[in-house]
Amino acid sequence: MARVSVVIPVYNESGSIERVSKALRAQDFDGMEVIFVVDIKTTDDSLEKIREMTSVLGEHRIIIQRGAGVLGEARNLGLDAALGDYVWFLDADDVPYPDFMRTMFGMAEKYRADVCQCNFVRSTDVKYREPAWDARITVATGKEALRFRAYEMVPVTAWSMLLRRKFLKDNGLRFIEGSYAEDIDFIYRVLEKCGTYCYCDKPMYLYYQNPSSICFTKQNVRGACEVEVYSDLNVHFDSEDDEFGKEFGRRSALMRVRSAAHMDLGHFMNYIKSEECRKMMKKELSDPLSPEYVWLSVWPSSYYTAINIFLKFFYYRNGKVFGGRLKKR
Repeated sequence: MARVSVVIPVYNESGSIERVSKALRAQDFDGMEVIFVVDIKTTDDSLEKIREMTSVLGEHRIIIQRGAGVLGEARNLGLDAALGDYVWFLDADDVPYPDFMRTMFGMAEKYRADVCQCNFVRSTDVKYREPAWDARITVATGKEALRFRAYEMVPVTAWSMLLRRKFLKDNGLRFIEGSYAEDIDFIYRVLEKCGTYCYCDKPMYLYYQNPSSICFTKQNVRGACEVEVYSDLNVHFDSEDDEFGKEFGRRSALMRVRSAAHMDLGHFMNYIKSEECRKMMKKELSDPLSPEYVWLSVWPSSYYTAINIFLKFFYYRNGKVFGGRLKKR
């Protein structure tokens, strides 16, 4: 019986299928089932290549995605079909390093964790070698993990997580469909319900900076979706009368203006000048006064330029490791 179900959404991934299949075959772990969810709108030979992967990958399953719910729908279809104790949502164009599954599964079993997560490295080269790293594991509650995420100390990516399937099922946790910010919504809601959370600070996953990916080709839609999701999450957590709900209002406001900077300058300026954004910044960022509130009020175009320079030359630079050791707040 499979211990881990690996769910891989596929849309025009012909150039990645063999690479991701070999990366899975190289995992130092037995007991995986692999589920490819192929979008029916795929126009290349991805499906044919997957069918030919038996010699490389062994047995695997194929599900055809017929709806228009993009990545969120694909992952939900894979989750519904999964039989393993744990689920891993792997992106087809990325490269997990060989120790990913052994380490993540080992953490989950040792600490009986609902959610395990790891660090990652960004690269424009799919052959970028795994960084040498003295790994440290942090075990925390879901509430602590929520703060790690709100303060951007851990990734907001589903592919960096190994999730207990029963935990997802018992709590009705699924991806929103039709959005390009489904990871953000999913991860906050997962951590809210999580009992035990584990984080390994070793980067065991290569996030390929694919120039044809959604992150780089649909910036306006992506930015708008992120703003909408953070706004919805703020409403959700604000209704919870606890300390995190009060904290998250300010953090989500910062995330919304930073997410807006993914858009082109025209769309960014329209959002920053909107009544919705002005009211949000005044409510969440004026007391105590945030430097970003002042900057965005006085010279928003320079803020946009500075954020995009930071993203291009630091955040997205080749070989950049996401984060380091966690310190509980």
